[in-house]
Amino acid sequence: MYTKDYVLSTTTFYNEENGSELANFFSLRDNSSKEWNLKNSVDYLQKISEDNELDFESEIILHLSVLKSIGEKKYDDAFRGQLAILQNIIKYLQSDSENWMVPLANTICVDLRYLLNAYDKYESTNKKLKLEKYNDFQKKYIDIMMMYFRICSNDIRAPARQSKRWTIMFIVNQMLKVYHKIKKFHLTTGLTKTIFMCPDKNTFPIAHTVTFYYYTGCKEIFEGKFNDARENLTIAFEGCHRSSIKNKTLILKKLIPLNMLHGIMPSKDLLNKYNLDIFKDLTESIKMGNVQKFRECVDVNEVHYMKCGTYLLLQKLINLVYRNLFKKFFLIANNHIIPVDTITAILKKFDDPDTDYDKAQSLLVNMIYRGTLRGYLSHAHKKVVLSKKDPFPTGKQVFDKATKSINEIGHN
Repeated sequence: MYTKDYVLSTTTFYNEENGSELANFFSLRDNSSKEWNLKNSVDYLQKISEDNELDFESEIILHLSVLKSIGEKKYDDAFRGQLAILQNIIKYLQSDSENWMVPLANTICVDLRYLLNAYDKYESTNKKLKLEKYNDFQKKYIDIMMMYFRICSNDIRAPARQSKRWTIMFIVNQMLKVYHKIKKFHLTTGLTKTIFMCPDKNTFPIAHTVTFYYYTGCKEIFEGKFNDARENLTIAFEGCHRSSIKNKTLILKKLIPLNMLHGIMPSKDLLNKYNLDIFKDLTESIKMGNVQKFRECVDVNEVHYMKCGTYLLLQKLINLVYRNLFKKFFLIANNHIIPVDTITAILKKFDDPDTDYDKAQSLLVNMIYRGTLRGYLSHAHKKVVLSKKDPFPTGKQVFDKATKSINEIGHN
């Protein structure tokens, strides 16, 4: 419960330009005392304001109304109230040349996004009306964030830490999280481009940087820009604090499949450290070239991979699995000329028991065309003739060739 002294102290926070303490007062998170009750009410606050000159009165009244709506599970009303608070704060920022109120605005932004998610998860009898409201709330959230972004990005005072510009990456991150949830990544291109072109991008807080590169990597996976995604997720992983195991695990769930595309398999120690058992059998099946086991691993964990956004990415590893299968046999046979019938027998054992000669031949032609194997198919002798020099390109070479082919036909 807010005490009278604590409410009155907001005037002191405001006069002292203490944005961090104001942010703590207005935060909806991690504070069990901020629950709606009879003593923590709008009437209670109005009585205080009648006897005292209280700065920020309208914002505090809105804040208590939001608490009441949350307590009654009226998340739509709570969202509207929180939105009104943010609109008022942004007006202050627009008219004030100082940046001291930025921590307060950031706290309100995060809580507003949480309320948007809470409304989305809350069960409603009228689902059509709820969807309409949710879409409207999304639009209002993005609109107010864009307004906040423009105010901060246009503050061109130097150095950056004394301007509002230092928080633009934080603002972009909030919008990236919303667009990531609704899978509208194309709407974030302008925002991410602004950050990459920002001369101060290396001075943003590390927490903001890690979040930005993570969501940018997610966006690039969705767009099929796997090299860029791998680079940005690597930056996010290396920048993440070593004690942030949960965040590092989240990044690795996307980074490991990207590394696999380049032929880089995760070590057992890495998988054990971050409890990523879901990749253990998958990694072994790729190394052994066991196509059948690989397919089983992907199918069993299909839902998980789809939630991670890496299911289609993992499907692209099938060529690497076939490559490893044929490489192991080639090393055993120690012969660069292999009958297609032998390949057919191998595929029956480690892939599909129903594989016939034509299917095996078709697979070999495709692998040679894609650059997974170096050699040619002799139809007359019914044999595949592998190159005597490096018949099996590295995972990175296979990936680079496949990527180049896609770019050449305009499917980037």
